Amino acid sequence: MRDAIWRNEWPVYRVNLVDETARCLADLQSAATGGQRPSWEELTNMQQSNLADNVAGIFLAQDQALANLIERGLIV
Repeated sequence: MRDAIWRNEWPVYRVNLVDETARCLADLQSAATGGQRPSWEELTNMQQSNLADNVAGIFLAQDQALANLIERGLIV
């Protein structure tokens, strides 16, 4: 997500959830690849920020997808 505007606009709990999800994702990918992919601690600050931005984008897409499904009557 561009310029991490979401960090200033979202509630603190949601920002924390994005950051923790990004950390878990990095660590799980590292474990699954036997360390071929870096763990959260091995990522640079920029890489951590980029991963968190990607997770935030997924959260936004998920919100939109849920709204679309509700609008179509596929979720009640």
